[in-house]
Amino acid sequence: MKRIFSTCLLLAACYITKAQNNLQFNRVVIVKADSISNCSNGCPDTILLRTFTVSQGKVLKIESINFIPGNYYTLFLDNTPFAKTTSGLTNSFPIWLPSGTYSIYFGTYSPTSSATGQYAYLLSGIEFNVVQ
Repeated sequence: MKRIFSTCLLLAACYITKAQNNLQFNRVVIVKADSISNCSNGCPDTILLRTFTVSQGKVLKIESINFIPGNYYTLFLDNTPFAKTTSGLTNSFPIWLPSGTYSIYFGTYSPTSSATGQYAYLLSGIEFNVVQ
């Protein structure tokens, strides 16, 4: 009797609990860019600017961002320094983004920096529908 009661209680608890049942897989998202720059004077403040949108009713879980920084060193995700190779700035994954428009690019804090070099990044993530 005690065993039947415990089993029923466990099943009821599992039925009532809804941990992450409000997220439903939608698609895999990849944002990538690469370029070689020969600019050594009067270079732009940003290189490889790309924008991407997380639609209304969705969230994006960024699993990883791999990059080759050229001479600009800093990769920005929506105007926030994401990674800097010379300072040891680290980021932990995953990164969750709610619906909205975001930008990713290489940038510099010094407008006199040379942009000569190879640049590339690959952002990979999973987009989920938010189910109410």
